[in-house]
Amino acid sequence: MSNAAQHRGPDGAGLVGLQGDAVIRSEESSAWQVALANRRLSIIDRSRAAAQPMIYRGRYWLTYNGEVYNYLELRAELEHLGHAFRTQSDTEVVLAAFAEWGPRCFERMRGMWGLVLLDARSGTAVLCRDRLGIKPLYVWQSDELLAVISEIKQLVDTPGFQARRSEQAVTEYLATGYEDLTRSFFSGVAPVPPGTYLTLSVGGGALSAPQPYWWPERVEPALSNVAQASEAFAAKLNESVRIHLRSEVPVGCALSGGLDSSAIAVLAHSQGGGASDLHTFTSTCVGDPANEREYVEAVLDRIRAAPHFVTPSAQGFLDDFDNFVWHHDEPVGSLSMYAGYCVARTAHAANVPVTLSGQGGDEILSGYWQSYFMYLRELGLRGRGLTLAAHLAGALLPDGNPSLLGQVPVMLRRYLARRRGLASVAGHPTVVSEVLQRALASFGQGRRVNEIRMMYLPRLLKWDDRNSMAFSVEGRYPFLDHELVELCLSFAPEILFHRGWTKWPLRLGLQKALPEKVARRRSKFGFWVPQDRWLCGPLRPALNQWLDSDRPLWDWVDRAIVRRLAEETWQTAGRRDEPGQALVRCFLLDKWMEVFDVA
Repeated sequence: MSNAAQHRGPDGAGLVGLQGDAVIRSEESSAWQVALANRRLSIIDRSRAAAQPMIYRGRYWLTYNGEVYNYLELRAELEHLGHAFRTQSDTEVVLAAFAEWGPRCFERMRGMWGLVLLDARSGTAVLCRDRLGIKPLYVWQSDELLAVISEIKQLVDTPGFQARRSEQAVTEYLATGYEDLTRSFFSGVAPVPPGTYLTLSVGGGALSAPQPYWWPERVEPALSNVAQASEAFAAKLNESVRIHLRSEVPVGCALSGGLDSSAIAVLAHSQGGGASDLHTFTSTCVGDPANEREYVEAVLDRIRAAPHFVTPSAQGFLDDFDNFVWHHDEPVGSLSMYAGYCVARTAHAANVPVTLSGQGGDEILSGYWQSYFMYLRELGLRGRGLTLAAHLAGALLPDGNPSLLGQVPVMLRRYLARRRGLASVAGHPTVVSEVLQRALASFGQGRRVNEIRMMYLPRLLKWDDRNSMAFSVEGRYPFLDHELVELCLSFAPEILFHRGWTKWPLRLGLQKALPEKVARRRSKFGFWVPQDRWLCGPLRPALNQWLDSDRPLWDWVDRAIVRRLAEETWQTAGRRDEPGQALVRCFLLDKWMEVFDVA
């Protein structure tokens, strides 16, 4: 199980078996009651003393993946309370914090983690995942074994495990493209819910229900002055970037040229005193009208950095297809996830094991077009027609963003397609997305919390984690510091949008730091690939061969439906994106079934 996750931590391997509080030699595998394993990616305190699993005060054991960015502040507080440290690591700080405060320590930690913490004296284990699920943690149980892992592939050779698809998860994904964070694609393998911890008596007894330690829905939207909100946002984001830069190895930035990644890059550069040792990593689409390199160059002109560029290709994707699917454990949402895979490989080749990302900016500031339209829908349902009209009309003013109006037919078409779903999947009638229904039923603060915790982030973070860790690169997300998230939730929703512009507090708060063309960008892409062009061009022969072959998917999905999706995609040259998206999901799901021998 440990070796299957070697890519997550190539710098060291630790393994310990325990019977009560007695350490059992690892060769005597039948003797242990609890076994802890860890694959180490050395970022902070790279000495052997900081290796895991780590023990504290002869009682508490810990194996964890992640970073606690405020570990220096917590360490100082704990030293004042009488704790002594033998390492400079954040791992030991987590142990001391648990020894001092118990599970309440998770409320004090700023960072990302998936961990198992064992009190060997009391025989109690605690499983915990960070507030937003940046780091993965899964549980699988048989009659004789309870396994807690970072990646599902760690179960493949575990006695008693057989890869079976979760009917509900796979059907929802295939039909609508949405995912539910409460389940995995594998039957019997459950993610630990973000922002919770679970306890287990290792001497017997069931795993407890998840206990929450974070309540963002309690934050009241009280700040309605956009100038004050913008200033507070810029200050808190700057602080978050500062602590996210804590590292003993080189740190880079994933720079797409979008508003969010550009903000992180300019703040990271300023935090470093303008030093030139900041590396940036960019995926480009050479020759494509949507290529973002001009925006990246505008940021690079503003900062001193060592830029790295990579251009994903369709043939490269086919060459990497099996490894890409294996690393992801579960099917991804589109071929654009391959761009992040290539970026992580480029960072690894440049010997930069930590990258800061702009992921999360759209979620905490309702920056997606879908979020804007959900807000406008809410205005209409509440009878605030004049305010709704002001947004639409304001988009046509000289300082407005007319892209809002151009998105109306796009959002309507996408909504109808997702609501309708892909009919007759696996013999089922039309599937209506539970995720979409939940989003449509939520309003106000509930809608915003749903967008952060359920709608978008979970799968984006899962895909980004697998991409980066496939190449032993740690992704960090300053926008997802929980203090910054809570600050944004305190903003009244009306100050997030302005005359067709999204993320207004970010645009105002960082307008002096960002290049003008980036601060007022109307388009947004992120790392992506020209999926429709690939489907209709270089991938078409592979798709034709796939449709004509005996494949695992055809035992479950009607091949004629998938062929119609392909023909519609080719006939329209990909201009209607929903058939192409559904085709890609089928293609990816079939490869997943093959790679993991899914029954």
